[in-house]
Amino acid sequence: MTSLEIIEQGVPPEGAQGILILWPSTGGNARSFRIRDSELIDYRLRLIRFNPPSHGDSTGTYDPKTAITLLDEYLKKQNYIGKQLYGIGHSGGGAALLLYAKQVQFQKLFLLSPILNSVKSLEFLYESKSIEEFSRLLLLPNISDDDSPNKQILETLSTSHWLETGKVNHLSFPVKNTRIQVGSLAEFLQNLFLPGFQVENYDFEKRTDITIFLPAMDKWFPKEFTSQFAKRNHIRLVEILEAPDHFFSQSWLSVWKEIKSIGWKTKESSPT
Repeated sequence: MTSLEIIEQGVPPEGAQGILILWPSTGGNARSFRIRDSELIDYRLRLIRFNPPSHGDSTGTYDPKTAITLLDEYLKKQNYIGKQLYGIGHSGGGAALLLYAKQVQFQKLFLLSPILNSVKSLEFLYESKSIEEFSRLLLLPNISDDDSPNKQILETLSTSHWLETGKVNHLSFPVKNTRIQVGSLAEFLQNLFLPGFQVENYDFEKRTDITIFLPAMDKWFPKEFTSQFAKRNHIRLVEILEAPDHFFSQSWLSVWKEIKSIGWKTKESSPT
């Protein structure tokens, strides 16, 4: 049974003009984004920090489709569907919000390097020789690289052979570290990459105002692919030059400043 960690803050629901949903990157934590209560009050926003299964203190094994359903059920239970919805999503969380936006009307989405195609992301990590960055997010703590199961994880993911064959059942063991917790690593990999998911071209323009933020350099997903996707779908694209990597290390406040400049409805102003 899945137990979800969903943290709310900001304006009380009855006084909120908008509901802001924050979905972290795969392996990230919704707690890590700094947003002051005073800012939420100024914008009359209720913030929903959503940690999907495997993230933060949420249990279960992550699957984007299941996580979207869980979020949708929560928002309906809280009577938030029908209110003005806004979203901030990072990496895989950004892609999930784009997929969810086909079901539910968002006013605005702010996406940090969304993973628009999960398999392409893995292929790009292999091409850029950065796959170890991904592999190490999945290792068990206090175990050396030469001992199982960490040795199995590193050896299996060192090449893209598993993507081609789909053979990951030998990784059917639990993993828990400071970044992620899964009941079965094999199931986690199958959910995300076998066969994987992708955000297809869609008429987002008529439904949602979308901004995509890109860092100066990204080894996790090809920036050119994202730029072309944004152009085809008439999506605003903003490059954060001070962001050095896919994780927007030390640059969240720059992103947040841009988000606030693009804006949303406040009690003093009209929509931007």
